Amino acid sequence: MPQDAQGMPPMWGAYVTVDDVDATARTAEQLGAKLLVPPRDIPGVGRFCVIQDPQGAVISAITYVEM
Repeated sequence: MPQDAQGMPPMWGAYVTVDDVDATARTAEQLGAKLLVPPRDIPGVGRFCVIQDPQGAVISAITYVEM
């Protein structure tokens, strides 16, 4: 369990592949969403963020690195 996830209950997480994680995060915020994890890189994997909509639903957006 990562240090910044201590105390969180177990849950499922869904990822949606997008062309541009940063643009997706900006648009989500403009539409009222909260960024639980701002855009960041996962070395060797890609770039992702975690978004929570105004009703509380959570989803992650990811752009994978080209192989």
